[in-house]
Amino acid sequence: MVHERLKILLKELNISQRQFAMKIHLDTGYFSKIIHGKVNPPDRILLLIENVFHVNKEWLENGQGEIFSDQDMPLAKKQVLESIDYLSDEQVNAVSSFIKYLTENPKL
Repeated sequence: MVHERLKILLKELNISQRQFAMKIHLDTGYFSKIIHGKVNPPDRILLLIENVFHVNKEWLENGQGEIFSDQDMPLAKKQVLESIDYLSDEQVNAVSSFIKYLTENPKL
């Protein structure tokens, strides 16, 4: 489960829940709920974790592969992820739908 892998990640990074949450600009109480398995993190939180801490997406979501990714993220992706925090929930849903549309139609 994701919350178990997040506990492992905290140990690997040697940081507290509070430090981790602050690094991804997440409410510490909400992150505590995620860590304790009370709330499943939304995709945008997982993307932030993957990109801020260079975590392998497959490991975070499925427990497969290495914890950390070898690849650096392109600047455009970083900018998109940083911008998400300033969007409303409706805007995030619209962006998510658009991304899903693009991934399902790769010839566009």
